[in-house]
Amino acid sequence: MFSMRAYFKLGDTSYKDLAKRVFRKFSDEDCPEHAAAMAYYFLFASFPFLLFLTTLIGYLPIPNLMEYALSYAAKLLPGQAFSLLEDNIRSLFMSKKQGLLSIGILLALWASSNAIVSVMDAMNNLYDVKEGRPFWKVRLIAIALVIGLSLIFLSSMTLLMFGFKIGEFIAGFTGMGTPFKVAWGIGLVPVTLFLLMLALAVIYYFTPDVEHTWKWISPGAVVAIPCWLAMSIAFSFYINNFGSYDKTYGSIGAVIVLLLWLYLSGLIILIGAVINAVIEHSSEEGKEPGEKVEGEHAAERGTHSKAESQQKAKEEAARS
Repeated sequence: MFSMRAYFKLGDTSYKDLAKRVFRKFSDEDCPEHAAAMAYYFLFASFPFLLFLTTLIGYLPIPNLMEYALSYAAKLLPGQAFSLLEDNIRSLFMSKKQGLLSIGILLALWASSNAIVSVMDAMNNLYDVKEGRPFWKVRLIAIALVIGLSLIFLSSMTLLMFGFKIGEFIAGFTGMGTPFKVAWGIGLVPVTLFLLMLALAVIYYFTPDVEHTWKWISPGAVVAIPCWLAMSIAFSFYINNFGSYDKTYGSIGAVIVLLLWLYLSGLIILIGAVINAVIEHSSEEGKEPGEKVEGEHAAERGTHSKAESQQKAKEEAARS
């Protein structure tokens, strides 16, 4: 029988004790400050990324693609944040110029890589390790993550915006009809959730400078994804119905709303990372805080690693 406790290797750690450790580490590691830094960098990365995205959309042979994208973004983002992005997107889309695509790519990659580097710093802090990778390697990893996460993002957005139309096209082309369209529509939800899981798995695996096992579904992602979806829906509802940032802050209200949403998103990503780090450090097979490789500190001290010590204790208990 499948067991969440066994899959996530919680060992004898109770859920109550795990929650206490997560809360303590979240407070001790200054996660709100790291989330603020991430939001700052992602805010500045968003506009070069939009420059690249809107220019690319203009070259794709898909009619009304921009309108589909904007209509879907309007459903997810708070009204003020959407208005800010919509104005910039339409302005960029109407003033396409030769060479803008390559400029957009360079700006988006560099600015977005800065945002990923800030995520790396936060993750290393949670695992109590110092960045040991050379600058060029950190920057290459960051750029590769930007490209990979962008592809995942675009894939999920394509499924959300055009998923049903794609299903209708395939059903009409193959002659499978309504049953296929129903099955296709039902399958869109788990596939989209899988893409979100994949994005978090990539972030949690590659950003910290530690060696750990790849997991498609991590305990941090199990918590972070529903929390992020609930936060986005609740935040959008509040801003659209009760918020008055435009009256309080004037023309910069939309920027503040977008920055606040990015901050809350970063906070949730870090909460998931804290859960992963705490479980890693609590697990029988996991690393101790500050270790990049399991047993690293034990080797330096000339003692047994955590797993070896626990196995030895079990053998001694069995003999006695």
